[in-house]
Amino acid sequence: MQKSISTITSLVTHLLFRVRPTEKITEGLTLAELRSLSRYDGTLPYGNKRVRALVWEVKYYAHGKAARLAGAYLADLLLAEASGTIGVPLLIPMPMHPKRRHERGHNQTEVLCEAALQILSEGFDYAPTILRRVRHTPPQQGLERHSRLTNVNRSMEVVLGAGIAGRVCIVVDDVTTTGASFDEAKRALKSAGAAEVRCIALAQS
Repeated sequence: MQKSISTITSLVTHLLFRVRPTEKITEGLTLAELRSLSRYDGTLPYGNKRVRALVWEVKYYAHGKAARLAGAYLADLLLAEASGTIGVPLLIPMPMHPKRRHERGHNQTEVLCEAALQILSEGFDYAPTILRRVRHTPPQQGLERHSRLTNVNRSMEVVLGAGIAGRVCIVVDDVTTTGASFDEAKRALKSAGAAEVRCIALAQS
């Protein structure tokens, strides 16, 4: 009888709270496993289904558990990147155009940065609004390589008076392919006087 009640409860829970396939894949994923999957440069291989599921859970759903796990991995990358930096670097999430942010409800790179900062607590100045996307562009995902390289040209700018002159900036994105978005972020930040711009992606496709 007890077993029947448990089975019925499990079925009802499943029907009411359907688990996404990507969510199910990430349930058993650990930080140690992510570290074992890292590429030579520290990024994770987007082609791996567990990594892709993790990225999707953060990107499209801002899932709390996935964000904490991805943030913990990102914290490792940020510490390594900032180890040789003089002064406190500015941590900048890759900006999202307001229209796309409204559609999605969040910017996944801000979710990642904020999760990482929960672990790091100090060592970085968080600047989520100083770099903005001023041109609404098609998503990079799905575009041909040559289109990716030109799609984001002149699509970002630094907010006036942001005070980044002479600062080291670290820009974070969830996934990078050609590096075109990073190149555009570098252009905008260097034009505004940044001393150095470094780029970190959680995953590489």
